[in-house]
Amino acid sequence: MVRPVKTLVLGLLLALLGTLAALLPPVAELEEDIGLGSLFKLRGARPAPQDVVVVTIDRQSSNALGLPNLPRKWPRSLHARLVSKLQELGAQAVVFDVIFEEAREPEQDAAFAQACRAAGNVVLFEYLRREAPDGDTGNLLVETRVPPIPMLAQAADALASFPLPKVPVKVSSFWLFKSGAGDAPTLPVMALQVYARPYRAELLRLLNETAARDKLPLPVAALTAGSGSAEFSQALRQLLSGQPRLAAGLQERLQHADAPADPRARLTLSALVAAYGGPDSHGLDFYGPPRSIHTIPYHVALDARPGSLDLRGKVVFVGFSEQFQPEQKDGFYTVFSRADGLDMSGVEIAATAFGNLLERRSVMPLALGLQLLIVGVWGLALGALLLAPGAAMLPIAAVLGAGYLGGAYYGFAAHGTWLPLVVPLLVQLPAGLLGALFWRYRDSRRERARIRNAFAQYLPAPVVDALSRGTAKPGAGGEVMHGVCLATDAEQYSGIAERLEPKALHALLNQYYDRLFEPVRRRGGFVSDVVGDAMLAIWASKSADAELRRQACLAALDIVERAAAEQRPASEPSLPTRLGLHCGEIVLGNVGAGDHFEYRAVGDIVNTATRIEGLNKLLKTRALASAHTVAGLDDIVTRALGSFRLSGKTQAVEIHELMARATHAEPEMRARCALFGEGLQAFHARRWQEASEAFRQLLARFGEDGPARYYLELIGGYATNPPAESWDSVIDVARK
Repeated sequence: MVRPVKTLVLGLLLALLGTLAALLPPVAELEEDIGLGSLFKLRGARPAPQDVVVVTIDRQSSNALGLPNLPRKWPRSLHARLVSKLQELGAQAVVFDVIFEEAREPEQDAAFAQACRAAGNVVLFEYLRREAPDGDTGNLLVETRVPPIPMLAQAADALASFPLPKVPVKVSSFWLFKSGAGDAPTLPVMALQVYARPYRAELLRLLNETAARDKLPLPVAALTAGSGSAEFSQALRQLLSGQPRLAAGLQERLQHADAPADPRARLTLSALVAAYGGPDSHGLDFYGPPRSIHTIPYHVALDARPGSLDLRGKVVFVGFSEQFQPEQKDGFYTVFSRADGLDMSGVEIAATAFGNLLERRSVMPLALGLQLLIVGVWGLALGALLLAPGAAMLPIAAVLGAGYLGGAYYGFAAHGTWLPLVVPLLVQLPAGLLGALFWRYRDSRRERARIRNAFAQYLPAPVVDALSRGTAKPGAGGEVMHGVCLATDAEQYSGIAERLEPKALHALLNQYYDRLFEPVRRRGGFVSDVVGDAMLAIWASKSADAELRRQACLAALDIVERAAAEQRPASEPSLPTRLGLHCGEIVLGNVGAGDHFEYRAVGDIVNTATRIEGLNKLLKTRALASAHTVAGLDDIVTRALGSFRLSGKTQAVEIHELMARATHAEPEMRARCALFGEGLQAFHARRWQEASEAFRQLLARFGEDGPARYYLELIGGYATNPPAESWDSVIDVARK
């Protein structure tokens, strides 16, 4: 399938997956729990409006006032004193999130009622009771408003409820108007109504002017500057919810020159119109963890002196709020609930809702159609970018995910815009990665199969796999790689070939090569060339790799060990093996012309490995390797044999003999290597006598040793014909 079609198919699948996921109710719950919660945690706390304050009824105040930490038993004369004190300090509105449904001492209730009536700006809480109608045996529940005792209800400027779900449901939104309770405004809206009272005459002027300009009726007679807050609120709700054009016109006028000159009045009226003319519920834009809103303990507010607290023009919410979880009496589970179990109090949530209304800022999910559009476009973008030619898929996915999250964070932090996170980042992005991985794997498998079918007749299988992964046209040229070459040769092959019948020689060679090929393949190499009794094996990778050299050396030791362990009758011929290893850059590719090509390694290390293998014959050894090949391989025991300028070469090569794996090296072998090293060191220093003595000790102690015997013969020649003063300890094999 061509790439544009693949990207389109993957994009459409991701778009469909995102659309279906976004429509599932459990996913919507996850968006609120995980997505919205993550946005709040990323954003952290933000400043709350200065015009909202919370006065907390808490243990600290109970202790300071000498009262039990049971606020329902506090004398209501304290509330009366608090209301008077708040008026003295200039509070614009006082909102009690406390239930007063039961009568107490008459004097106490009367004092509280008198304080509320004198203040004229107190909003008291009424709760909603859900119960079945009389005689109903079904599941129908009716919400009934339960006001404070009549004395307090009549004294308050307004009453309002504030229904919220309890744990384990996470509170993330609030009602502005409760349809089950007669479309009555809730506590935050009523607080805003009282807060906006100084600008009521200005609101009425704008209402009349807007209605006259747009030829809209004003049928509500209760809209008068002197009406109570409850009546005015009900009338304003009826008017603006029934005439959206009027609400829009008011907002327009509030932005123009004929709006109130006072910025505070303009912002407050705009917030009021938006609350009464907008939706019935808003998402809560929390300011942070508990007590992010300016909080004053009850006893501090009660005893405050004029000038010590500036509450001028502010709305004061009074309610239960503790600092520690064990003392909490009124808590709701929110995104900012603390790890120690401390939830956010109801009064803090009410104050938060009021602050949101005042700022005209709330957290609301996008309309469903817009959400589906976003996840659809996001799915198409993922399909196109994850399958882009030559693109690194994981970095692209990381950049896309970070970019989307950054955009969602900015929109949320700056404007309270809630973009979906769960579907795009936790559903579509992983699915896109899996889809792209599958498609690329499928394409890769097809490409490898095509190359394998084309070249399997003459390419080693590991090399075919490597080329199929990295090169589209392996026959077009060679590939420069780092490699290790293992060259082998069989002793006495010419004589044996002369004596044996071709069929017997064929069987012997098959046995011989089985002994060589199996360790090479098991250790990750491949056989590049076989000519007569000689084999060339290659280990290749894109970069220099010590593990590559280790495996080649272990394969050489395996071959030597298998040959030593082979038991053949004395009457049957055998082919002892000599091995040489060297490493460096090689070119792997087709060599040939016309209609005949061979895949082989080309490079100096191939020739050098062959020359090193030939050095075994001179030194009477089995496995030799260059120093570069064995460098750093601490788990393989080798002994340095000196530097040699091999036949046809101009550069000397330091040669090591492969002795054994470190775990298999006997103390005798290590002692042999140490004694040989002493002799070699004396040889390099031209201390011929000392070197000869070391090599003779080695032969006497450990028996025949090819390199020691070779050096003794070499030293004997130097006795009569010493090397020149400029001699660099390199042994010229060609001259020898």
